[in-house]
Amino acid sequence: MIVWTVANQKGGVGKTTTAVALAGLLAEQGKRVLCIDTDPHASLTYYFGIDSEELESSAFDVFSAGKNITAELMRRSILPTEFNNLSVMPATMALATLDRKLGTQDGMGLVLKRGLAMIADDFDYVLIDVPPVLGVLMVNALACCRRVLIPVQTE
Repeated sequence: MIVWTVANQKGGVGKTTTAVALAGLLAEQGKRVLCIDTDPHASLTYYFGIDSEELESSAFDVFSAGKNITAELMRRSILPTEFNNLSVMPATMALATLDRKLGTQDGMGLVLKRGLAMIADDFDYVLIDVPPVLGVLMVNALACCRRVLIPVQTE
């Protein structure tokens, strides 16, 4: 499984658009792709037609589990999309509270890495869309990725 993070500390530079476009291209090539939305605004989640207010499980539940994360929780937090080979781990506004609630706990920077290791055989690629804030969400995304894509606006 290859993990890429799409990050920039500036908003509005096309992080979500880059993640979705790349995921679509990989899925068209027959790769099993997981998009993880770690932005509390949930733009990637809404892009795939998922209402973040009506979820049984989401990325928030994965991070809230911390060291108690399980493969079952990871799989329960992933939803299929209408596109072949493309799944999404949706975000909710509750992610905005993670830094305050959990950011000081030991091991919180590696939650996603541990969780993805448990489901490594399920996907060929993972693309992580992060918020434009250097906090526990971006740290997790950077700690588990092989590559970082940094979209910029040319202005």
